[in-house]
Amino acid sequence: AGDTVISVAALCAAAHTKPSVLAALSNLSGGLVCEQVGVVPIDSKLLQQEAEKLQIIE
Repeated sequence: AGDTVISVAALCAAAHTKPSVLAALSNLSGGLVCEQVGVVPIDSKLLQQEAEKLQIIE
């Protein structure tokens, strides 16, 4: 999950995302991959759905 957190944080930083959104999306992405068994990539659609549900993004 740590690699996912770092990857999402780097992507957000490159996109000049607000630090609070960067932190929330990174944390959420790490949590989502921890729910899966084995080595799994982050599902971008699931991340977007969950972020919208939690009102991290609009």
